Formats: sequence, C-alpha cells, structure tokens
Amino acid sequence: MFGLITGSGFYDIPDLDERAVEPVETPYGAVALTTGRWRGEDVVFLPRHSADHSIPPHAIDYRANIWALHRVGARSVLATAVSGGIDPDLRPGRLVLISDFLDFTSGRATTFFDGVTDPGFSHSSGSVTHTDMTTPYDPAMRAVIRRAAEAESIDLVDGGVYCTTNGPRFETPAEIEMMRAVGGDLVGMTGYPEVALAAEAALPYAAIGIISNPAAGMGAGKLAASDIVAVIEQVADPLYRLIGRVIELSRVGSTE
Repeated sequence: MFGLITGSGFYDIPDLDERAVEPVETPYGAVALTTGRWRGEDVVFLPRHSADHSIPPHAIDYRANIWALHRVGARSVLATAVSGGIDPDLRPGRLVLISDFLDFTSGRATTFFDGVTDPGFSHSSGSVTHTDMTTPYDPAMRAVIRRAAEAESIDLVDGGVYCTTNGPRFETPAEIEMMRAVGGDLVGMTGYPEVALAAEAALPYAAIGIISNPAAGMGAGKLAASDIVAVIEQVADPLYRLIGRVIELSRVGSTE
C-alpha cells in the first residue's frame, strides 16, 4: 500500500477509486485515513491539516499520523510540502525533491521513543533507540521520483534543504537570512518531525516541496494568501501527474 500525506491546498485525490474512510486508533490519538485505489495501486491518503484545513501546523499529531500509516500497512510514504523559497532560484511554482532538513521548531513531540509510550514496532526493543538520519529522505524513493518526473516531462529540482518552523506565523526576513546562511533552500511548517518519525518507524519517506512564494525578505512586498493559493492551483495538475507516475513505477519496482 502506497502512503500519501498532503499539505495546504491538496485535500483530496479526485481520481481515487473504491474510496473509504478508515478510523485508526493509535497510542497518540485517533486518525481518519482515506483508503482507495489510484493508478491500479492500493493507496492510503492523509491530508495532514485535515480535509477542512482546521489543524494548524504546530498542532498536527505527527506521531499519530505516522503510526497510523504504519499500522495499516503503508510500505512507503510520499509527502508534499508547500514552502517558501529561500534560494532565489526557487521561484513560485517550482517543485523540489527535498534531500535534507534543518529543524527550527520547538514544543513538538518529535520521537516515538520517548521512554513513556512503547510504539510497539517490531524492529525496536522499546528501550532507548537512536535512529540514523544520514539519509532522512529515502534514496530509493527519491530515485523513483526523479524517474517519474523525467517520464512526465516535469521540471523537478533535485535536492534542497528544507527548514521547518513552528508557524502558523510566517518567518521574519532576519530568520530567513539566518536559514540561508546555514544552508537552507526552502522553508515550511510541517516537514519535521514527520520525516524523523517515518525513519523511526522504518517507513521509507520522501517529500516534494512546492514553492508557493518567496520567503520573507526574498521578494517584494508582503506575503499574500491569494498569491499562494493561485500558485497551488497552478501546480496541482503536474503534481498529481508526478505522484501518479511515482505510484505506477513503485508498483513495477515492487514486483521485480
């Protein structure tokens, strides 16, 4: 089963067949997952802000989401991340295959291995566990996404360091300048701890950044929500084509 987590502006999969909502109880709270078939593959789908965009980024139950996807049998997870461009070359509308991250969040529950609740993963003893993060975004998945982009003739920036902030406010120009100085390429509010939790759950994970706007101080004027929405609508078709081809290629790879 292919797992899909989507962010702002992407709350449904129009072509999802045999659709059903499956409530999943987790040690961290209940999660409503949507299952179905897309491009001939079983898919489990989760809009991380909920279908009505009612959950702000700092309040998302990232542990419950990843645990639920693992529980229902997702073998991998592809996430989307609407982002601001720190690198001046990352203009609105560009898609970025994220390769690393920087964490600027605070107050979030960032690990399953907190010494309080045993997540029950078969690959862990439940004791103190240190998870390697040398390649936080799965290399095999990233290779499939690159192939899918080439097959669909979609321009995809191969690599970018994603900075995560708490939100829901946007960042200041000084904060963005700091992130740029330490190697950040794009910025958003939801990528962490999602990526780290997927690694702890031994769930291959990749993320596509959708550049919706220049980050604060990188463009002229203030950030306008209407401009961000317009960019999201513009990239919806190529993004869904890309994800659909990723699913097809993943299915072929799983049978080889």
